[in-house]
Amino acid sequence: MSYRRPLVRFIIFALFGLVLEVFMSSTVNFIFHDNVNLRGHTSLWMIFDYGLIGIITPWLRNPMKARGIPFPVRAFVYMLGIFVVEYISGILFHKILGLRIWDYSEFRYNLHGQITLEFIPVWYTLSLTIEKLYEWVDKASWAILTKTPEGYIPD
Repeated sequence: MSYRRPLVRFIIFALFGLVLEVFMSSTVNFIFHDNVNLRGHTSLWMIFDYGLIGIITPWLRNPMKARGIPFPVRAFVYMLGIFVVEYISGILFHKILGLRIWDYSEFRYNLHGQITLEFIPVWYTLSLTIEKLYEWVDKASWAILTKTPEGYIPD
């Protein structure tokens, strides 16, 4: 089960991320562009970014919690992790695969069009939910794989 539990977390985080992005993009289009159709959008390539959150979170969370680092600081570290994943995957998508999934070039404080500091409030807010979401998903992955919630040991 050593690789299956992280794989289930990857899949759940990937699907959750896709749904969240569609929800957020439709909400933004409604608020700022009066789009009452509530159509959102994403790219299936984003499965990799969202899924990685389910893999990377325990590597960051467990040592920080063990050291007693306060939750707001941990959320800041998660936010930095989101920026790193977004930047690296953006470069890979754009430079290696020739895909233009997002482009922040028109934002004032962008780095190579891949990330923008103007998203700090968005990514920090998301980071405030990552730990609890991770704990829920980890318990769910255990229950899915073992067919019982008993015997759960946090990963």
